[in-house]
Amino acid sequence: MGKIHRYYRRGRHPRGFWGRRALIAMNGKRHKALPDWVFDQLSLQDNLRILDMGCGGGGNIKRLLEMCPNGHVTGLDISKLAVEMTTDTNYPAVKDGFCLVVGGNAVQMPLAKEIFDLVTAFETVYYWSTLEGGFTEAHRVLKPGGMLVIANELDGLDPDDEILARRVGPMRVYTPDEIEFSLKEAGFTDISVNRDEQRHFLCITAKK
Repeated sequence: MGKIHRYYRRGRHPRGFWGRRALIAMNGKRHKALPDWVFDQLSLQDNLRILDMGCGGGGNIKRLLEMCPNGHVTGLDISKLAVEMTTDTNYPAVKDGFCLVVGGNAVQMPLAKEIFDLVTAFETVYYWSTLEGGFTEAHRVLKPGGMLVIANELDGLDPDDEILARRVGPMRVYTPDEIEFSLKEAGFTDISVNRDEQRHFLCITAKK
């Protein structure tokens, strides 16, 4: 199994030594390209309440805290190891009350309704038990007018994506059309799809 296959397999539920290695890789230079591309597209107020679904190693939360210094960022991940690493990565913000990291499943989040201005989902929808379930939960916890941002390195339009998903499993790579359909079913509107065709990066935003 190649490096990319191992990375996505361990990314589903990081645990143990190799899970920690995968989380460290998520915070490393190799995986900065997608967040760099996505964050360049976003203009955020500095006082937002944000949820990062599938927070992994916590690198994206650190960047969101920098972009919203007067806001608050909650991280959620099904992996206990990811919760621990995200907490360590953002410990000063956690200690000072600007960040909270919780364990939980994306399709059944232990969070109150309508409390976030922004929800982000970086490289995580591949692993949800249902796409609709995750989007329905994101819609539930967003305030009216809030925004969901989905960011994937795999846009489902590269023939190799299907091969990767079969080898990694359980994992599914979705096309922009499939994601857009599920967002509408969950109640989202104002859906915008942006692709980097050369790198097959995908960023989709939607409003509640």
